[in-house]
Amino acid sequence: MITPINIINFRKNIQQVFSNPSPHLHTGTQKDIFIPAFTGEQPVSEFDNELKKLNGVRCARCNQKMLSEEKYNSLLESMSQVKNGKELEKILTENKQYLNDNNSIILKDLHNINSEYPDADIKTVLQKIYEDAPKIYADTCRNNINLITLVTEKLFMSDKNKNEYLKAVDALKIHKDFQPYELYKFNEIMTATLRNTDYPRKEKLYRKVMLHQSRAYNYYKNISTKHLSDTRPDKGLRTLGKALFRRSVSELRNVANYQDINDPANKILICRDCDNKTQTNSRYYKTSDNPAVLKDNLTQYLQDINGAINNNELHTNSSYINSLIKNIQNISNKKISLNGNDWSFLEYKKNFTDLPFENIEGLPCPKCNAIMLTHEQREKIFKQINESSSIKELSDIIKQHKENFPPMTKILAENFRDNFIRDPYITETLMKRKISAYVKKLCHHEINTFIRAASKKLGDPSYSETEKNKLAKLANTLKDYDKNTQLFYNSTRLKDILLTAMEIKDEDRFRLSERAEELMAKIEILQGPVYHSKQISEKENYSWSKVFTERIFRKSVFTKDHFIARNNGGTDDLNNKIGLHRECNQLKGRQSPSTWLRKNPEIEDYMANYLRKINEYSINGEINDCENYAKDIANKIFYLCGGRDKLRKEFGFSKSEE
Repeated sequence: MITPINIINFRKNIQQVFSNPSPHLHTGTQKDIFIPAFTGEQPVSEFDNELKKLNGVRCARCNQKMLSEEKYNSLLESMSQVKNGKELEKILTENKQYLNDNNSIILKDLHNINSEYPDADIKTVLQKIYEDAPKIYADTCRNNINLITLVTEKLFMSDKNKNEYLKAVDALKIHKDFQPYELYKFNEIMTATLRNTDYPRKEKLYRKVMLHQSRAYNYYKNISTKHLSDTRPDKGLRTLGKALFRRSVSELRNVANYQDINDPANKILICRDCDNKTQTNSRYYKTSDNPAVLKDNLTQYLQDINGAINNNELHTNSSYINSLIKNIQNISNKKISLNGNDWSFLEYKKNFTDLPFENIEGLPCPKCNAIMLTHEQREKIFKQINESSSIKELSDIIKQHKENFPPMTKILAENFRDNFIRDPYITETLMKRKISAYVKKLCHHEINTFIRAASKKLGDPSYSETEKNKLAKLANTLKDYDKNTQLFYNSTRLKDILLTAMEIKDEDRFRLSERAEELMAKIEILQGPVYHSKQISEKENYSWSKVFTERIFRKSVFTKDHFIARNNGGTDDLNNKIGLHRECNQLKGRQSPSTWLRKNPEIEDYMANYLRKINEYSINGEINDCENYAKDIANKIFYLCGGRDKLRKEFGFSKSEE
């Protein structure tokens, strides 16, 4: 039941507002009455205007970051004044958060155009963007054909399934000149293949292929709605801006049209694209929606609103969020409702803010002590890789940055360089073959380490005979799988073996889930740079070795990690965040701090180097808000990891606390 606010007697009605109820919304009753607690001085119209002016809020339906009408018009004006492709690329890059997945394709295309035609005027650049749109669709089609072919070559599947996919490849190859208007035929071929095969991962493959294809098609459709060079460059740029950003403009929508339109609890922001799709519906929630997905997107939206409240961009309090949630819960018949964990997620205030020290160059990783790359450094390296013309140049880039690689990635980087040193005239094909064989050997070692650990438990008297039989079966299944694997380890198949072979109902006494996650992470880290389906045209001079080199450098970049994982109750405050290499972050996973340090005792020394560096920059005034950061991390380690006091003695307390 909704009790609307009477605008005429607003001050009188505001007396009805009561303190916020507990955020746990599952009351089991239908008697919840909610009224937004606004101050008497703020009319609802002002609240509406503040909502409309918010930028960077994610759509409550699709999770796309939105921009206000004012920001949209300002962006079109800025775009209309650019004089060349580099200025245009800069504006689009600065506002890429407002580009949806389809339109973000333009960033790569524009970068290639500027590289090939650095002195071209803006009219030529617009002409090239228009001409490249159908080519991008055609290239995507060819890439998908290569992906399907690669799957039939690298993964285990029956002859029947392989023949069906090869038929699909033949049918797609005659896909009429790869023209965008033939997308429906492409979909027909993939749908027929989906029906005719029983390959376990067929739906995942179908979704991946069609996702890329439909994105390329939608980009083509947006760019080709009007010839960009038919008019003056300023008008052409406005046309381009509208094609790229108009769907991301925020619209103030009623949660339900049959409710009080002036009630703040009936106001929600969605993007223009979602608004167009739901025009015929009288509610924000439709019966055809997936409640789980919609709830996740709504939670992200509410977190952004919470951030706007904390930043004084929206002058209300959390009762607006409470009231909105209850309203949506009611109209969805409780299919969309938040539990305690969701509410704790909403209370994070800094989840998407940058860490003060993430752009520090020379910051060591607290897990492996290698120097982490900043995102800016990575982009410079990618540019070097893109401009390289030989394996020798790539080998030199690897040598130049050898101190940046985390342990497992460093092994791959060293093997690449060793192969070149042994044979300076090594070909692309031979390099790929050698590294593939080396990765196979490393994966084989990781799986056999897991098998030996499982086999050791067979002599433990605390396990029953049934459990020992399951362990023995698991070890034998893994041995058979490893023996039959020719080259590529199918991570999904491995996970099925590890988790479904052990059906222990009460608890995972063997801690297989944690071990399986760690093994899967290692397999992915090792295989990821080697087995990829990225196919670049000869014109762009891209090679397997370039993609391999880019991917190993991605593992060396600074990433943010929650020291205490969020699903273990960790907050999103600065003192619960640390920087880690991407590889080290993957391997840490959801481990608790105590488990992480127990498995990696060297972390204490490496963490000290990491905290000293941050303190050094904090004292010099080069970063802000980090005065107590080292102390907070050191105290966490002391209290959560069994009294480890090495860091606490150096960082954890002041002399007055001793």
